[in-house]
Amino acid sequence: MIATSSTYLLKINMYKKFWHQLLKNARRYPILTVITIFFIIGASNLFLMLYISSNDDTWFELLDNSGIVIGWISFISAWAFTIRYWMLRKEAETNFRNVGEELEPVREAFDASLILASRNCQPEWHLRHIQPKRVEFIWTSTVEEQVNNLLEIFPNITCIESRNEPLSNEQTYDIKEIKEQCKSFLKHLIIDYPKERICVDLTAGTSIMTIAAFQAAEEMGITSIYLLGNTKKNQIYIIDENNIDDPKEAKVIFLSR
Repeated sequence: MIATSSTYLLKINMYKKFWHQLLKNARRYPILTVITIFFIIGASNLFLMLYISSNDDTWFELLDNSGIVIGWISFISAWAFTIRYWMLRKEAETNFRNVGEELEPVREAFDASLILASRNCQPEWHLRHIQPKRVEFIWTSTVEEQVNNLLEIFPNITCIESRNEPLSNEQTYDIKEIKEQCKSFLKHLIIDYPKERICVDLTAGTSIMTIAAFQAAEEMGITSIYLLGNTKKNQIYIIDENNIDDPKEAKVIFLSR
């Protein structure tokens, strides 16, 4: 199972890299890109001409017939891609319509979570009250004790991929590295759980970690949340560790869904 998953993810990454490189080349070499597409379409038309040709058809009739077929294919393909990209844009708009809304009820609202680890008690409140079955952490060695304590407190919660993969101090300032690690963990979660049953908790972590995790979640269509404490201390709302057992000690706020 693990080998199959790794092969599947490797193929996805290879395809994404190829597609990304193709798009970059199209931007860097616009004239060459247009010429290439022109000849590809021309070659397709020529192949179609030869395929549908008969001994009685003239070259003009062959061009006319193949042009009709190519035009028909182009028409329906253009509408299909146009509608798809319109739907993607509308989806991007709707993702943020629920920003600031509170999630209720929180218990078992998600089956799996990606959490930015912290010395504070936000991750514990998340595990205690949202109660996911699977969790992965984005963490550094500075919070290793906290992460290990959480996994001991909640032995029924599975943590596989991130258990032994902390970020180094240098990596915490590398947004690309953090983003790739977030996406890697989310890809493993998606294998076992539907996207709508997965969340990314952005409450803790550095600013760079938060931005990286948010971008990864958006690109993969995963819900992002934030835990807002209900205890006011020094003009700041926090989650009081003395009230960690209280489900009303924090609100789960949508950042994107």
